[in-house]
Amino acid sequence: MLPFLLSWLHATNDLFGAFLTPLLPKLQAAFGVSYGAVSTLVALQSLTGSLLQPLAGLVADRYDRRLLAALGPLLMALGGGLLGFFPNLWVAGAMLALSGLGSALFHSAGAALVGQYADPARRGFWMSFFGTGGYIGLALGPVVSLAVVNQGGLKALAWLIPLALAPALLLLRQAPPTRLQTRPSTLRDVGRVFRGQVARLWAVSTLRSVVFLSFSTTIPFWFHQRGLPDAQVALALSVYSISATVGAFLGGTLSDRLGRRQVLVGTMAFAIPLYLALLLVPPENPLYVGLLALTGALMNAGVPVAVAMAQEHEPAQMATVSGLLMGFTWGFAGLLYGVVGPMVERFGVVESLSLLGLLLIPALTLSLSVREAKAPLQRA
Repeated sequence: MLPFLLSWLHATNDLFGAFLTPLLPKLQAAFGVSYGAVSTLVALQSLTGSLLQPLAGLVADRYDRRLLAALGPLLMALGGGLLGFFPNLWVAGAMLALSGLGSALFHSAGAALVGQYADPARRGFWMSFFGTGGYIGLALGPVVSLAVVNQGGLKALAWLIPLALAPALLLLRQAPPTRLQTRPSTLRDVGRVFRGQVARLWAVSTLRSVVFLSFSTTIPFWFHQRGLPDAQVALALSVYSISATVGAFLGGTLSDRLGRRQVLVGTMAFAIPLYLALLLVPPENPLYVGLLALTGALMNAGVPVAVAMAQEHEPAQMATVSGLLMGFTWGFAGLLYGVVGPMVERFGVVESLSLLGLLLIPALTLSLSVREAKAPLQRA
């Protein structure tokens, strides 16, 4: 029951988190600022929501994770639901940064609770289920926010805030208070886990994320260069995103049966030649969509597997390592992505993506060096 409820909260949290980007033109008009100025709101929310996840995990390993997992989506809902009430860009920036912090608290605490309450034999499945909730929220966010705003204006978003309140209250009612039996985590513990198996898992995940993010964000530019219609761009992005969601779900589930390390290494090994094929096969080829789907699935299959492995290696700092392997990985990959645009402009799309694809080789090498945890983590 609790892992299911946490997945519901994940969907709600990421639903409100996905409100901001599609509404930027409307916020620009409301605040009377430039598009560049209003786009800083995305950066603020993203930075606090991703790069602060390890610190949020540190907090979640010191205090009741249940309270933090309930509070996080409420903060995110206030940030997304009150967009129409912020008087200026400065207030909006402060509130959205706070909502991003709420998201960081939820992801770290929520993932730790999943690992804590799930059956150890099915931890990979429930971690995948938890992640799938987030993907569903991200997919629905733009659709829901635009539909509501087009009907009732920006202030109408406030009517959606109870969507986060209901599952948060259910979690507080259903989940027993978390009483950690180990000493609280400290910054020294973060440094310790970051030098061991968790560091290797983080490096594997970050390198994979850089390649995944670079490819998905470059598809529109690449297809435009080839004169392909917008409909084909939309299809490619949708297929890549949906297949990544399916891949993450299957990856975690299979790791319960086949072993975490086998799935982590195997999916990475098969992803490398498929990624190369994506750059060699023309996008106009009828087989391209199927190839894209398979590659997207394999590229993302290791996400819940790496989180589950990190939790099993560091049971005393579950929330901290969850933050490292989730938001911090994507946040760091996003920072590295800053060099991709200039690379594409100077060397070309295929050449740049080919060079970035080489990052999958050290990712595979590192995944081969990762060990399974000595004993499965028992449910608290």
